[in-house]
Amino acid sequence: MNFAKYFVLCLFLSSPAHAYLSILESGEVLSSNLIQVGFEPQILTNRESGANFDVFVETGLNDSTSARFLIGGGTIDFNAFASVKWIPIPDFANQPAMGIRAGIGFARDNDDNVLQVQAAPLLSKRFETEYGLTVPYIAIPFTYLNTKEDNYVATNLAVGTEWQHPDLKDTMTLGGEVGVDLNKSYTYISIFATFPFESSKGFGN
Repeated sequence: MNFAKYFVLCLFLSSPAHAYLSILESGEVLSSNLIQVGFEPQILTNRESGANFDVFVETGLNDSTSARFLIGGGTIDFNAFASVKWIPIPDFANQPAMGIRAGIGFARDNDDNVLQVQAAPLLSKRFETEYGLTVPYIAIPFTYLNTKEDNYVATNLAVGTEWQHPDLKDTMTLGGEVGVDLNKSYTYISIFATFPFESSKGFGN
C-alpha cells in the first residue's frame, strides 16, 4: 500500500500546474479528529490551454462542517483559497447529502490580481460496491471575481466522484472531476488524491 501512495504522489508532483475554481469534494465530512492532505493536477480545456497543480489541507470541525485551505499555481500563476463546507442534510438511506461550500481566495493570472468569493451548492450520494466505496457528487460554484478591469460572477458545473479501494479504506481516496464553463469560467479535467492522518498516528487511521 505504501508503494501506491508513493506512486500517486510522484505522479502528481511531476505535473507542471495548479488547480483553479474546482470543487474536489463530496458531501462527506471529515471526522474532527483527522487532518487530510490532497493533490490535484488540472488540465484547462477552454480559453487558453494549460494545466495547474494544487495542494490542499483539510480538517473536520464538527459532524456537519469541515474547512480546507488550498494553494497552487501553473497556467494560473498563483492561487490560494480557503473554504468551509457545511452539510446540514447528511447522506442517509435514499437521501443524498446536501449542503454548500463557501470560500474566499486570491489568484494571480498574468498581470492581473483576482479576488475570489465563492458559494457552491453541493449534492452527493454514497454507493458501496464490490470495488469499493464511490461517492459521486455535483456542484455549481458561483464565484464573484474582482479584477483590475472588471467585476463579474463566473459559474461552472462541477461533476466528479470520490473512490476508495477496499484495501485502501481510510488510507487514500482517489477522485476525478470535470468542470463545464457556464459563464466566464473554465472547462477543465482534474484528478485528485487525499490522504487522512492523525497527528499521533500518521497517515491512515
